[in-house]
Amino acid sequence: MIGESAPCARKQYRLKRVIFLVGGFLVAGTSFAQSRVYEDFVPAGSLHLGQVMTAAKRDDIVRIKPLYESVKTTGISDADIVDGTVVAVRIFCCGGITKESSSEISNSLFLYVAKDVEVGIGDIVEFRVGHVAAGGTPALINSVTRVAQKSGKDEGTCWWDPKNDRLWLRVLYCDWMPAEGWIKQGGVSPAWFKPPSPETAGK
Repeated sequence: MIGESAPCARKQYRLKRVIFLVGGFLVAGTSFAQSRVYEDFVPAGSLHLGQVMTAAKRDDIVRIKPLYESVKTTGISDADIVDGTVVAVRIFCCGGITKESSSEISNSLFLYVAKDVEVGIGDIVEFRVGHVAAGGTPALINSVTRVAQKSGKDEGTCWWDPKNDRLWLRVLYCDWMPAEGWIKQGGVSPAWFKPPSPETAGK
């Protein structure tokens, strides 16, 4: 993650998360308050997958200043911020001791959706990982790059792995990942992701 070794960057990241937690922002029963605008599980510029849980209304985006400012890092004009410009996704599945403390809620993320990308609830989307501001590098929100699999495809190529409904920390996997240069990350923050190219590492 860009600037992850810089104390000021970590402080800014934690501050933004605290603001969201205090905000108590709830949409369609999903805790947007716990979602994050910049991911720290895999390197900035990487490609990662998430499943869309809910979409934000324009009024909510504008009302929550840190979220609004994060969306503006894409260069979008205020007039182009509409319902669905931001979605919340889960990157882990499923469940926990409580819903609020579960990995799918506590580690959920905000993603920016460009107007030419059609995203629906339940879709599995690919997104480019953002980063906080550090040094001379401006912040950039996580952004959807494409829909990897539409919701409701029982025979799709993507699934929560391992295929065991009793596990709480499963990650999204698609059968085309190894061939396209995606790698598996283990440890306490497991993930399948595609490392950034030199051209995208600092963007």
